[in-house]
Amino acid sequence: MKCIVILCSLLGLVLLSCGTHAADCDEVKNPDDSDFKNILKNLGCKVSNGAEQVVDAAKPYANKIVDTAKDIGSSVVDQYDALKHRIIDDNPTSSAPVKNDAPTERVLLASITPALPA
Repeated sequence: MKCIVILCSLLGLVLLSCGTHAADCDEVKNPDDSDFKNILKNLGCKVSNGAEQVVDAAKPYANKIVDTAKDIGSSVVDQYDALKHRIIDDNPTSSAPVKNDAPTERVLLASITPALPA
């Protein structure tokens, strides 16, 4: 498992170090570069193009989710406000503080000291 993580990390570092950008994808293979570097450039270009396509395809769905979440949030807030006002308007005395004038009783607490063995 550790070997796979290390291998993936090294591959990621190699891909990042190649500096694949959109401009590099349009260029013709440089004869000075090794085959390995050209393969990594090609792979990086494909991954970059695929990621851009995924972002473009997902954007309408993400916008729809955001709009739906906003609608749900605003409807929940409206329902909460209506419920709060209905409770307060129906029972105006319930929001008044409660006074407790009844006498209280003092109760002695048990001691906290441990019992000594006999």
